[in-house]
Amino acid sequence: MTLDDLHLRRGAEHLCRLGPRALVGFLDALAEKIGGRPAAIHLLNEYRRMSPDMLRVTGGDRFPPRLRVVPKEAAR
Repeated sequence: MTLDDLHLRRGAEHLCRLGPRALVGFLDALAEKIGGRPAAIHLLNEYRRMSPDMLRVTGGDRFPPRLRVVPKEAAR
C-alpha cells in the first residue's frame, strides 16, 4: 500500500463524515476533471448495483485497520 492509497482512504472517510451534500460537491468538482457529469453519473450507476448489505457481508463497507507508515530511513 502506498502513501497515496492511505491519503485516498482517509480523504474518503472524511468526505463520508461530511454527508451527502459535501459528497455531491466533491463529485461535481471531480466530474469537471473526468469529462463532465455524464461520466460521473455513469460511474455512479455502476456502483448502484451494490447494496450496503452485500458490502457489509463481504467486509467491503470498511477499510482495513489503520497501520503506521514507517519511512524507509527509519526502518533500517
